[in-house]
Amino acid sequence: MSKILLCTLILMLVAGHGLAKTVHYELVIKNESVNLSGKKTVDFALTVNGGIPAPTLEFTEGDEAEILVKNEVPNQEVSIHWHGILLPPSEDGVPYVNTPPIHPGTSRLFKFKIRQNGTFWYHSHTGVQEQKGVYGAFIIHPKEKNLDYDKEAVIVISDWSDENADQILRNLRKDGDYYLYKKNSIRSYLGAIQAGGLKSHLSNEWTRMGGMDLSDVGYDAFLINGRRDSQLIEAHPGEKIRLRIINAGASSYFYISLAGLPMTVISADGINIQPIQAKEILMGMAETYDVLFTVPEHKNYELRATTQDVTGHASTWIGMGEKIKAPEKPFPNAYASMDHEAMGDAGHESHGAPNAEMPMSQSAHEGHEGHHMMSGQSPGKKSESEPQGRQKSGPVDWSDQSGAALMQNSSSQSLEAKASIISLLEVDSLKAIEPTTLPPGAKVHEIKLLLSGDMERYIWHLNGKAIYEDRLLMIKEGEVVRFIFENETMMHHPMHLHGHFFRVLNDNGDYSPLKHTVDVPPHRTRTIEFYANEPGQWMLHCHNLYHLKTGMARVVRYKDFKLTPEMQRNDRLDPHLANHFYTYSLLEAASNHAQAQFKLMRTWDELELRIESSDIEGKNFDFSEEWETEGDLNYRRWFSRWFNLFAGGTLYHEKGYGAAGVGYILPMLVETAVSINHEGKFRFDVEKRFQWTKSVFTDAEFTWRPDWKGERDSEYEISLMYSPTWTWAAGLMLTEKSLGAGIQTQF
Repeated sequence: MSKILLCTLILMLVAGHGLAKTVHYELVIKNESVNLSGKKTVDFALTVNGGIPAPTLEFTEGDEAEILVKNEVPNQEVSIHWHGILLPPSEDGVPYVNTPPIHPGTSRLFKFKIRQNGTFWYHSHTGVQEQKGVYGAFIIHPKEKNLDYDKEAVIVISDWSDENADQILRNLRKDGDYYLYKKNSIRSYLGAIQAGGLKSHLSNEWTRMGGMDLSDVGYDAFLINGRRDSQLIEAHPGEKIRLRIINAGASSYFYISLAGLPMTVISADGINIQPIQAKEILMGMAETYDVLFTVPEHKNYELRATTQDVTGHASTWIGMGEKIKAPEKPFPNAYASMDHEAMGDAGHESHGAPNAEMPMSQSAHEGHEGHHMMSGQSPGKKSESEPQGRQKSGPVDWSDQSGAALMQNSSSQSLEAKASIISLLEVDSLKAIEPTTLPPGAKVHEIKLLLSGDMERYIWHLNGKAIYEDRLLMIKEGEVVRFIFENETMMHHPMHLHGHFFRVLNDNGDYSPLKHTVDVPPHRTRTIEFYANEPGQWMLHCHNLYHLKTGMARVVRYKDFKLTPEMQRNDRLDPHLANHFYTYSLLEAASNHAQAQFKLMRTWDELELRIESSDIEGKNFDFSEEWETEGDLNYRRWFSRWFNLFAGGTLYHEKGYGAAGVGYILPMLVETAVSINHEGKFRFDVEKRFQWTKSVFTDAEFTWRPDWKGERDSEYEISLMYSPTWTWAAGLMLTEKSLGAGIQTQF
């Protein structure tokens, strides 16, 4: 009898083990030529299994995943990060942080158990390869279907440039406004007058802000599943479609709309939420949303993804027959009031899209009936010390290494329940199905992170330091970690934590949603918290690719986590520790003078050379006369967006001087510098740009050297230039000697 019982137990164990099947995929990354914009074939693209986006990977919760990634890109390392997937840190895929890079001609087999279900994705974490095409969907089905629908489709949204992403990064470091010409979004005094926003425009300049920045890059195309316009799925009236929407854009937020009809949002970042109907969704980079859509008639309905700055969109169609288009998005008001205090106020009813007078960070969550923000506070906070939901324990088993029980709970409430309709869904609209409260007895470790940067010089950082300066955030297993993101910039930042899901504290208190990526709007504070039960070393970063690459990131390490010998070797080589060099150059040739500038730049350091030559008599085109040359060579160290110190040498009236000084940007964006030379004599410099129209500007520069020579102590140059692109300009140049005409180019 005992033998029979033993055999039965063995058979049960074998059968139980067999339930967890191994699902194997092979991904081959290559460098190939593509034409995704319809305008140009480029040779820098990186394809996965021959396509962009990469193949959709599908699993069932409980599977064992085996994914072989082969690197067939000459002379380039590659990597794959499994975004939002709970797994061991060694499988996370961030090269030099927790997973080795995949060198050219080699491969790596990723192996991990699937512990969750939902809509996720994967992408490269090497350089700017994500922008070049290395991204795809990662879909995990539940063990048992808990939602009725007839068909489902995956929607991978992305942004595409015919310009190599490495060059995009170099261009942004030359000037954060580099792509404004391409996007036709330059703010000007005439534009402000025409829009009735001159007061707010001047106010923004007075506060040394350039206005709301909705995107950095001028793209050539926006794509859904690799195409600008396509038929997603054929469907008949009455069929219920599940749409798994992924924002795989490198630096673009998208508004998602479906022919102007309400969508029932049932999941955010792969975790089911209480259903909510929305006419539009604002999706930050790396976020995912699942929606249900029941086809109403024999028609073809457009799902449109429009960029937040409304410079373009991608379309895909659901149904068949007559096409029903999504509504056109109005262009945002570039001169809207930036009243930051109003961004958190309660009681503002809005049942349409945000209007031109509303600050762009405000959303229709203010129009969601019964869900108003508390006046004067960040969403969902009772206080900084005790947010909502920490007072009592909920049903989540946080000891199971993931809290995955909550993530799978979608059947306790009907996901097809009636939901109120809101105009625009953002994270403040989301409500969890079950309480997400954390263990009440756990020690709270609170970390404040200031999201800041300098758009003009295009550097981004946390707490005033780029990742190369301050790489690690140390946490302890078993504590509640609370990150308070305070956005000091004019841009949205989608903050992503690897290896964890966190609570986003909002007005829903105990039912605050779980996410892996959260939007932090301009001049707003967002608080997240999580139970530290995934020991390892994990990235925390802004998912705007170019913000990450210029410093807005950290590595979160558990204090007791021991790096493997392989991790230790790679950790010292982490590219995030590099402070890269970038260059900027300007050449100016006019009938009355010539000028050249060159900058060699890092995050806080600049080496600047300026040389100018002009006719002593101030004559135009008279190159036979004697010309004098002057110039400066300075090393400049920036300490904030506004303040810097510099030292170097200057050439004036054929004599060299050593000099040192301080630079400061005043209200109205007036650049000033005061220096003293080795003879104890002072110099004052003032510079300001006036953007009259989108293509006409004036640069005014004034230099005063009291008692340097006694002859000509002041110099100035005032230009009136026409510039249709960032690269060149032409026009009139008035100096203290004469009026001339000329051109300038910058590169």
